[in-house]
Parts: sequence; structure tokens; C-alpha cells
Amino acid sequence: MDSLSIMCIVLGTLTIVSRGPLIFAPSATLRSYDRLIISTNARFRAFGVVIATLAMALLFLSFGEGSLAGFLHAVGWVVAAMALLMLVVPNVSRRFLSAMFDYLENSVDDAIVRILGLLAVVVGAVLIYVGVYVV
Repeated sequence: MDSLSIMCIVLGTLTIVSRGPLIFAPSATLRSYDRLIISTNARFRAFGVVIATLAMALLFLSFGEGSLAGFLHAVGWVVAAMALLMLVVPNVSRRFLSAMFDYLENSVDDAIVRILGLLAVVVGAVLIYVGVYVV
């Protein structure tokens, strides 16, 4: 296995594990994200360090040539920008995410949030499939 396939499998697994609970309990999952990640600046910055580690892996690993490698490299830049915002201005980022979670919990129907969770799980399964069989 090369680094591209390992990264596809890791990203697919992270997607399934983090978005899978939205299928079964969308409101409780959103509240737990709010409580565990964005409740304080310290927790939010710690999560930013985890995101920054993922961004460094996406940017510095040699994926070779191809469209998937280019896509993962571009995703690495987006994730690096997100991590930078989380670490430099946590209050602004926390307010934005809190407003987004409140909107999803209060204004969006649970069925739509469950469908979004299902689509995320499908994307994670496709990433795992690409990592195991295609790359």
C-alpha cells in the first residue's frame, strides 16, 4: 500500500465514524459535537491541532501524480486554512460553527440531517473502496 491508498482509507474511516451517528440520532449528535468540540476555546484549539495534523499529512505526503492526488492536495490546503482559523481566531470560528449547528438542529428537519449523514457515510465507503481496490 502506498501513501495515497492509506490516506484514502483513513479519510474514509474518519468520515464514517464522525458522520455516521447523524443517521441514528441527529440532534443528539449535533449537541455532542457542540459540547465536546466547540464549547470552550481550549477544546476548539485542541481540535484545531488535530485538524492541522491532518492538513500536514495531506500537504506533505507524496501522493504521486493523478487527479486523486491533486484533489487530496487541494483538500489539504482547505483543511490547513480551516485549522489556521481555528487556532488564530477561535471565537469567530466557534460562533460560526455554533450558529450553523443551531440552524441544523432547530430549523432543518431530522430527515434531511439523516440523509446528509447517510451521504457522508457513502462518501466514506467510496473513499475506502478507492483506497483498497482502485489505488
